[in-house]
Amino acid sequence: MPGKPLRIVDAHVHVYDADVNRHLFLEEKDDVFEALVGDYSALPKKYPLQSYLNDGKSYQIEGIIWHEYLSNDAIKEAQWAQRLAETSMVPVAIVALVDFLDPRLEERLDIYRSLPNVTAVREHLAWDVVNPRKRFAKRADLLSDPAWRNGVARLRGHDFKCGLEVFAPQLPDLLKVVRLYPDVGFTLAVLGWPIDLSPAGFMRWRKDVAELSRCENVCASISAVECIFGMQWTLEQVSPWIRSLIEMFGPNRCMFGSHMPIAALSVGFERTYTAYQELVADFSESERDRMFRGVAHDWFRVR
Repeated sequence: MPGKPLRIVDAHVHVYDADVNRHLFLEEKDDVFEALVGDYSALPKKYPLQSYLNDGKSYQIEGIIWHEYLSNDAIKEAQWAQRLAETSMVPVAIVALVDFLDPRLEERLDIYRSLPNVTAVREHLAWDVVNPRKRFAKRADLLSDPAWRNGVARLRGHDFKCGLEVFAPQLPDLLKVVRLYPDVGFTLAVLGWPIDLSPAGFMRWRKDVAELSRCENVCASISAVECIFGMQWTLEQVSPWIRSLIEMFGPNRCMFGSHMPIAALSVGFERTYTAYQELVADFSESERDRMFRGVAHDWFRVR
């Protein structure tokens, strides 16, 4: 008898409709977005939930973590995602966009709090000191800015997890923020986004991630590997990095995500999850279930 389909809660998905919400990078080429993800000209203008479910049809999808997709109106996009969640055939948790320097931050957080499926927020802080095309943040020093940090502190009144998307050289500054707010749960995105893939870069990344892993208020998301290793990444290439991350955080604080539909520009949903399964084949059944389903389900309060 064939085995049962793998049960998953996908920790990183983009479902969107550019006819409803404007995504400027889909209307014309965005050099920064292209520098981060590669050639994205084949991305569709719409990626409805059913298309995602079709792409993942070999799996038993028990939930998705919907991530904002750089809409020019983040609140409208989150409200659209809430309507999606209310009619979805699979449970959906929502990660909405914030700017912790926004003078109307509290108002935005209150709006997000009114949307039952919003359980996390995130801000794009990636800043490459060498390549100006790989700069998503407003400034290089936000992680150390007292005003910005005060914005993060406002999450204490809202039960939201916090995703801060940074490159690996920024991890020491991220660590300071994580330690400053032990009562806020932080998601380490994109494996800590290494940009130096040399042996020396690997050792620096591992050292910094090890420090973060000692903070109990951090969980690690394993997704968007094509953004790190290129569209033609291989299992052999990603294995040391992903295995090291799991070794440091443990199966109870790691979660897998597809990063669809961007992953479709690379090896696609099926091959991504096949690689994930091969990477953790030697873990126990319960540990694999935590990484593929349980951690994301619990961390993002999938309902």
